Amino acid sequence: MSTRKRLASCPGERLLARGKARLMLVSLALASLVIATGCGSSARATPKQTPTSTPSATPTASPTPDASDAAVLAAYQAYFAAVDQANAATSSPGAWNLPALSATMVNPLLQQWQSEFIQFDAQGIIVQGTLTPQHPRVTSNTGTTAVVSDCLWDVAFEYYRSTNGGTPDAVPSQPDWPSGGGDGERITFTLVSGKWMASSVASLEYGNCTGY
Repeated sequence: MSTRKRLASCPGERLLARGKARLMLVSLALASLVIATGCGSSARATPKQTPTSTPSATPTASPTPDASDAAVLAAYQAYFAAVDQANAATSSPGAWNLPALSATMVNPLLQQWQSEFIQFDAQGIIVQGTLTPQHPRVTSNTGTTAVVSDCLWDVAFEYYRSTNGGTPDAVPSQPDWPSGGGDGERITFTLVSGKWMASSVASLEYGNCTGY
């Protein structure tokens, strides 16, 4: 007997076969749904939060003088160191020819200092004391010419002449005598072969530092 005839003659078997068929259809439908769900979606990874960092404060650099101005101020200090050295050398003739003078200044200022020391030699004048710059500052700088303003302090600065058998006598006729005060001044510097040299006295006021 064929399968079709056997199902037709046996209703119970026909019902059982229908139940199995329905069960297979349900299973296939569920399997299709699972496959469709798996293909149509992808797992999403939780985005990682990028840690935020607070920028650290940038340290503020202390103001520094311009490189050219710093070189001018260094030349200013060297200039007065040379003058102090020459003053100390007046205890014997020849201070006017001290190499430190020509190493730190040019004419006309060099010629003025040399003339003064030549006069000291001729008059037998000895200079004692030091000239101390206080707060020099560059007031102008073109790159080839600069001006330094300062209040120059003379410490126990005196002029003497050896007389009376070598006993020193004060010479009060000098323009900045008596000493012990501040003198306002402006010195001009000129760039010569890459080196700043004192070249002239722009202004000088004995005993007055106002505005310097």
